Amino acid sequence: MVQQASVIDDAPLDDAFVDELEALPENRSARVKMAETFTGPLRWVRRVIDFITTTPGQLLSMMLVLTLALIAAGVSMSQTMAARQEAMDVLVNSTEPMSNSAHTLITSLSQADTIATSTFVQPGISSEYDMNRFMASVDMAVIAANEVLEGTVDSGARDEEIRRLVLQIQRDIPVYAGLMERAKTNQRMGNPVSVAYMSSSSNVMRERMLGNATELFNLTREQVADEMGRLARPQWVPLSGLVAALVFLLAAQVWLWKVFRRRLNRGFIAATMMMVIAIAWASAANYAVWQSGQRGFERAATPWEELTSARIVAQETRNDEIFALLRRQSVSADDLNFGNTYDSISAALDSASATPSGSTDPDLIASAREALDQWDEAHTQFAQTLGDGEFDTAVQVLTEPNPGEGVASSSRAYTRLDNALSGLIGQSRQDMREYIVASFDATSAVAGAVMAFTALSVLSIWLGIRRRLREYL
Repeated sequence: MVQQASVIDDAPLDDAFVDELEALPENRSARVKMAETFTGPLRWVRRVIDFITTTPGQLLSMMLVLTLALIAAGVSMSQTMAARQEAMDVLVNSTEPMSNSAHTLITSLSQADTIATSTFVQPGISSEYDMNRFMASVDMAVIAANEVLEGTVDSGARDEEIRRLVLQIQRDIPVYAGLMERAKTNQRMGNPVSVAYMSSSSNVMRERMLGNATELFNLTREQVADEMGRLARPQWVPLSGLVAALVFLLAAQVWLWKVFRRRLNRGFIAATMMMVIAIAWASAANYAVWQSGQRGFERAATPWEELTSARIVAQETRNDEIFALLRRQSVSADDLNFGNTYDSISAALDSASATPSGSTDPDLIASAREALDQWDEAHTQFAQTLGDGEFDTAVQVLTEPNPGEGVASSSRAYTRLDNALSGLIGQSRQDMREYIVASFDATSAVAGAVMAFTALSVLSIWLGIRRRLREYL
């Protein structure tokens, strides 16, 4: 019984925790609570700081900083280069074709109006050949407008303005075609009101459709140039990140030499070589993009812009000639600004012949110059005959492809000039696209290569430092 009582007295009481609670103060101050809260974390921070002051702590800290620097630099360059390549792809496959479609749109609309108005100065009703040419030009304009709309899906900037202009042109095409069809119907019936309908349809074309098409063409052309200029800029920030990572690598090797008295670390040497290769590859890609995308593109874009503008001006001048004949007004070469047109086309041909690529066909340039001189001669004769009241001869000069002896042919010269300009524009566009594609090719595989070299560099430094870490384990 005595032993049992002793066991009972020695056993912990169930309400012993009450005595412990009473031992604690009932109301602790905020300072005490804060000290109890942060004592553990502060003790852990102190231990970490104490560890960092040791050699293995410094070694691990250096490796972590170096790893983060390499990964940050590699990921930054890889993502930036991948974004540039994606933007280049959009430029090649969407933005530049959209600009070309805008040029096709404006030239097709102008050509359709030229063909339609030409039929009103020719004797008799419109031929089936002229009707087919007119419809083909309208169809081409409709297709080009749809292609411009498709390009706005990926092109990005200024999409809303481009869509607004295209939709306005698409709404005006049926209006123009309807007025022109009424004009042709009244012409076949011999009604003089046909000229009024034709004038109204041409006003819709020149004041609304061609104006919107010109604005659209300028927008898309500027968009291509701006995008190419942006993408051709060197990537200084990502490149500086790679260089900084390389500097960290070299500094780490100097520190290792001072601490362990070993000059070479194979892992760090391998990482340094891979980072040098990554920097050289990325720098070469940036230089190639700058060379092709900025300098080369600008040289190729200048002839293309001048040739497209010259062709549009030539079409406008041709329409001015036709309206001068329809109105039976006495004009001179200066009244139609033909001299400015001649100078603009000559300057564009000079620019095309001076392209450094040498891809411009010299035969096309020679043909365009010859056709321009013939058109100049025909225009002078047209203005003279129109001023003298010789309307039948003026009609021959303006519309007949093969007029009588001693009569120049404005129609033949203009058609030949337009065909030559169209061919030169196609060649200039091809040169321009080659520079864009060259820039796109220069960025291919760079993102993946830089990322691979970065990963291998990180792996190499950890493999290289493994022996030094084992010395402290």
